[in-house]
Amino acid sequence: MAKRGAPEARERLIQDYTPFILAIAAKVSGRYIRLGEDDEGSIGLLAFNEAIDAYNDRKGNSFLKFSELVIRRRLLDFYRHEQRRQQEIPLTVLEGTETETQGQLLDRLQESQAAASEEELERREEIIALKAHLAEYGVSFREVALACPRHRDARLRAIKVAKQIAATPAWLLALDERKTLPLSEIARKVGVSRKTLERQRKYILAVVLVLRGEFNHLKEYFREP
Repeated sequence: MAKRGAPEARERLIQDYTPFILAIAAKVSGRYIRLGEDDEGSIGLLAFNEAIDAYNDRKGNSFLKFSELVIRRRLLDFYRHEQRRQQEIPLTVLEGTETETQGQLLDRLQESQAAASEEELERREEIIALKAHLAEYGVSFREVALACPRHRDARLRAIKVAKQIAATPAWLLALDERKTLPLSEIARKVGVSRKTLERQRKYILAVVLVLRGEFNHLKEYFREP
């Protein structure tokens, strides 16, 4: 429906998959991407929108894998045209592209999509399930993205706090019963100010939900670097 021109459906699809888009952009660039501040975020959204138009479901391929390809291609174009960053093109983007035209690269990856379709379906189901789970706590994906620490060190500390919460039954019980985290107690135990925890609360909550749930693919984003 999104491809057939229903703007509301397209907008909902893009909004729902904004975390996926930012995750791909972050993986390609090797750093955290903040929507509205980093060019890669905007390029990723535009590329995802392009993928909606270009995707051919008759080939039986995964849309998410195809959209990831388009996002990577557009970021590659961006890096190559940014002269001041000419020497900083992430190596993860260049893998397998030096001897291929863009069309050949598209064909090659589209051909491999069928084999990865099951994994991508699982990833999509995880994203949908996490969205529904967050809604139980009155939190949206967009709010999680806004609460995510911008700097890598701060983000790693927030993930560490989330792991401590996920390993503490009493805090999980409080979360289940009251739909909120006992921030004052957590602050005392983990050595992080309550103010910082409150600012990062929605991001930490999302990580906790991923860590304690059946989100095997999403957990990859929170492994130790």
